Amino acid sequence: MNLIRFLLFLMAGLTFFSCEPEISEFKPNAGKADFSVFIAMGDSQTAGFVNNELYKSGQIVSFANIISRQLLNVGGGEFKQPLMKDELGFGNKLTLAYTVDCNGDSILQPVPAGGMPDETNTENIFAEEGPFHNLGIPGAKLSQLQAPIDGIANPFYSYFARFASSPATSVILDAQNLGASFFSLWIGTSDILDYAMNGGITNPIIEEQAFNALYHSVLMDLTSENAEGVIANIPNILVSPFFSHLSPSGIWAEDSLAPSGKRMLEPDEIVLLIAEQRIKCNGWGTEELPLPENFYLSTEQITLIEERTSQFNLTIKQYASEFNLAWVDINTLLRNASQGLTFDGITFTNDFISGGLFSLDGFSLTRRGNAIVANAFIEAINRKYESSVPKISIAQFQGIEYP
Repeated sequence: MNLIRFLLFLMAGLTFFSCEPEISEFKPNAGKADFSVFIAMGDSQTAGFVNNELYKSGQIVSFANIISRQLLNVGGGEFKQPLMKDELGFGNKLTLAYTVDCNGDSILQPVPAGGMPDETNTENIFAEEGPFHNLGIPGAKLSQLQAPIDGIANPFYSYFARFASSPATSVILDAQNLGASFFSLWIGTSDILDYAMNGGITNPIIEEQAFNALYHSVLMDLTSENAEGVIANIPNILVSPFFSHLSPSGIWAEDSLAPSGKRMLEPDEIVLLIAEQRIKCNGWGTEELPLPENFYLSTEQITLIEERTSQFNLTIKQYASEFNLAWVDINTLLRNASQGLTFDGITFTNDFISGGLFSLDGFSLTRRGNAIVANAFIEAINRKYESSVPKISIAQFQGIEYP
């Protein structure tokens, strides 16, 4: 009897294991795309700008470089970046440190990193190290991609002067000279960000018609030799800590349209992050010392930012279809950070510093944030081109560096 039970148990076990599904091994492949010459175009995030500066270790973990490393698994080739010589870039880097505030309390906050940047960071390196495949320029606007370098009024464009092939070239010309088989394009954020970071006082947002024409022209240039690619939409920048960290409650602000020239801010208006210390230590935001207009965004300015973001994103999605390109919805991805994003067991939010997604300047992404974006690009590429480019583990990247 015991023998019969044993045999029945053994047969049941064999049946169970024979029905186990086979787990197919992931095999990277290029699908319908050619990744042999990959270039990346865009603004600060493409370049690897983090903590208010472009510096070497930040560039190494730019989302574009992360993608290039993964493309090596599916026929990708060399991907050169115009690396800074040190960890200070042009000298605007922020670091996290304990300081004594105006109330005598010890607090953890971003402070200037200090130190003397390498003087050669301003010198052109094209002849020695170029040409370069990462053509991301901190602060670059859509209209500047096709403009000659010596005609740019953007202070951040000195970053392009470092690695441009000549003083008369443009980003798009240097891109075309590389003969790309595949490209990424994430542009347009700076067109809105510059306006918003200055409280809507300067740097007006590009008009929709001009944006549409310029974006179409850039794509015509990039695809003129039948290159394939992936384009990303523009995130709603107002979800970043630079715009979401401070509450407008009880804040008085200057307003040239108000009868008395000042008024109390509305609950849905935005106080910029750069006003924090002035409010805390200098008495700004009171009726006696109202917040200057370039330190907040009014309801009307917020509406304009959101409307233009929506309009531009409709155009980008339309052009992805027209040019038969992969499309990445970065806007939804970063908007969801308000409720929390979890990757590799790590939860990210849009909270300043503690959220882990945005860096110390409050608007650029951390290294882990770059990895999240890189995976979003890879997912879009795989979906469009039936490829199997492996994604990256978010946990292997460093988050906010604490002292």
